[in-house]
Amino acid sequence: MATAASASRFTEADIRRRIFIRQALVFGGITLATCTANVFTALSNYGREGIHLAWWEPTLWEYSSGAMILALVPAIAWLYRRAPITARTWRWAVPLHLAVTPVFSLIHVGGMVLLRKLGYALMHAHYNFGAWWPDWFYEYRKDLVAYALILGGLQAFRTYRLWLETQMAAPTVPADAPSAPSEQPSSGSAPLERLVVKKLNREFILNASDIDRIDANGNYVTIYAQGSEWPLRESLATLERRLDSKHFARVHRGHIVNLDRIREIQPWDSGDYRIMLEDGSFVNFSRRYRSRLPQLFN
Repeated sequence: MATAASASRFTEADIRRRIFIRQALVFGGITLATCTANVFTALSNYGREGIHLAWWEPTLWEYSSGAMILALVPAIAWLYRRAPITARTWRWAVPLHLAVTPVFSLIHVGGMVLLRKLGYALMHAHYNFGAWWPDWFYEYRKDLVAYALILGGLQAFRTYRLWLETQMAAPTVPADAPSAPSEQPSSGSAPLERLVVKKLNREFILNASDIDRIDANGNYVTIYAQGSEWPLRESLATLERRLDSKHFARVHRGHIVNLDRIREIQPWDSGDYRIMLEDGSFVNFSRRYRSRLPQLFN
C-alpha cells in the first residue's frame, strides 16, 4: 500500500499515467480472459452437439465483441467523470446512464457485426447475424450487465485516485510530534479570504471567492473550485465558522455552498430541496438548514 511519503515522489501527470495504464491492463485483461474462455466454451458446446466449427469462427465472434467493448470504455469513462454515481448524484446520474445503455449497445452490436462480416469475407465465408431486433434485444441484456461492470471498475479507480490524492495531501508530521492547538477565531476576526491547500506534494493558494462548494469527506473536506477538487485536512464546521457568512452557507450536514454560485433551487423528496450550481452540479439542501437561509426563498 502506498504511503504519503512514497506517493509524493510522483507528479499529477505520473498518477494520471499510472491510473490510465492500470485501467487499460485491468479492462484489457478481463476482456481477454472472458473472450478466450467463451471461445473454448463455444467449441466445446458445438462439439458435443456434433457440429463441426472452425476455430476461427468463435474466435472472431468473441474478440470482435470484446474489441468493441474496449473501444467504448473511454467514452463511458468520459461520461462517468461528468456524471459519477455517488450518494449526492445518483438520483439523476443513474437515469442518465440507463438512458445511454441502448446507444452503447447499438454501437457495440453494430460494430461487432461489421467486424464479423469483414472477418468472414476475408475467410471467403458469409456471416449472418440473424433477425436484427430480436437478436439485438438479446445482446442488449448482456450489454446492460457489461455497462454496469464497466461503471463499477471506473468507480473503483476513481476511489483509488481520490484516496491517493488525499494521502499525498496529508501533512508529513511525525507521529510523536505535539499537535498544534486548533484554530478558534474570535467572533470579531475577519472572514477567511484565502486557503492554502496541499495536493500531490505541492501547495496552492485558493481564493475563497473561487470556491463553488465544499463537501465533508471523513476527516477531510473536498473543495471544489474552478473545475478541480482539492482535499483539505479540516472539518466542515471549522470552515463554516471561518468563511464569510454573506457568501457561504451550510445547506446540509455535508455541504457548504458559495451563495453566489447558486443557479436554481428545486423541490426534492420529503420537503427537502436540492441546489443546482452554476457548474451544473447538485447539492442537497435539507429542511434542517432552510430556516437559516430565508433570503434564498425571497
